[in-house]
Amino acid sequence: CNSPDQMRLYEEKAGGGFFRKKNMSVVYKELTYLKDVLGCEYNYFWADTFLALNNREFDEFCEMYADIRLPFWMQTRPETISDYKISRLAEVGLHRISFGIEHGNETFRRKMLDRRWKNEDIEKALRIPHKYGIQFSLNNITGFPEETRELAMDTVELNRRIIDADNANIYSFVPFHGTPLRTLCESKGLVDSRTIAKSLTDKPMLNMSQYPIEEIEGLKKCFVLYVKFPKNRWPDIRKAEKSTKEGQKIYEELKQEYIEKYFVAP
Repeated sequence: CNSPDQMRLYEEKAGGGFFRKKNMSVVYKELTYLKDVLGCEYNYFWADTFLALNNREFDEFCEMYADIRLPFWMQTRPETISDYKISRLAEVGLHRISFGIEHGNETFRRKMLDRRWKNEDIEKALRIPHKYGIQFSLNNITGFPEETRELAMDTVELNRRIIDADNANIYSFVPFHGTPLRTLCESKGLVDSRTIAKSLTDKPMLNMSQYPIEEIEGLKKCFVLYVKFPKNRWPDIRKAEKSTKEGQKIYEELKQEYIEKYFVAP
């Protein structure tokens, strides 16, 4: 959390906003140490949007990493990639990408997340990675304020259409302090202002009448089944969402079938 003094500094020096980037020479020094001294064999870049680089910085990274040449995994958004960027990164070691999809309903995604790309553009962009032998996964979120199960199923539908994806994940929405959605949640009485946000792997924090916690948890549990299985299997998958003895039995059977037919290891 930034201190008041830090926030005043950002206000004075950067007009209120700030975006920190590490100098590429420092990145090179650190990566060289990890490889040559610690014996690192694979890099995972934790930046949420790795390709938030201008063209000059992108070319600098590729030139720098050509000397490191270890396989690596990055996170980014579909709208940041291009044929040129993926081909260049593939040449220097890109192995896998995690794409932040977040939600499959265009209107809801634009309203809640200010993500303005259309689904057809996302689908088109995500045909690129496999051209260059790059694996990729899809990251999604459910349990947003004002979301319904019907809206969440639009996320399922979008993920089903991205047929090249090697796997897909879904997590609970977390109302982190300092975000517009946290303010919205507090204004709607969905979370107390004093409540500290939990991990995205915990149970949902928002208890909403139109989309109860047990429904969110059930959809998360069976998300990959909905994405991969044909729709004539959906009635059984819906039963598997239930936290009952019968529901768990159906879930375990479907899970085993999924592993045998669809599972792809990273």
